[in-house]
Amino acid sequence: MNNIQGASKVVGGYIQVDSVLGFALFDRSASHSFISADLVKTIERVKCPTRKPLLVQTPMGEIQADQVYSNINLVIKKENFTVNLIVLESLNIPLVLGNGWLCAHKGVIYATQWKIFLTTPSGKRIEYQGGPLLPKEAYPC
Repeated sequence: MNNIQGASKVVGGYIQVDSVLGFALFDRSASHSFISADLVKTIERVKCPTRKPLLVQTPMGEIQADQVYSNINLVIKKENFTVNLIVLESLNIPLVLGNGWLCAHKGVIYATQWKIFLTTPSGKRIEYQGGPLLPKEAYPC
């Protein structure tokens, strides 16, 4: 991706995850997309084992992940998207949408303006206005 003036790595905001509202971090530095164990409890889906366990580097250290939720519905600006989410037991952020998902939807993040531009599966370009900070509950104690 080209280095775009004002573009950065991270924007946060609330989106619909299946039938619940959850805080999502759109994070270009995350290689995959993740869901916290707490958010998993609120959605009624069957999780599946990963093909092989993944070792994920987080700010809190290395975490092993071995479960995934496939084809989870996200609603952003009244537009439907799907995502495969790896479960991280000790993740303090409910949802992380990583670089793979962002690239698939031609995501451009403007962190200084807390905006993200995405292309829907139907090809429509949308702008999502996030927020400057993570919610307090997402910070580690």
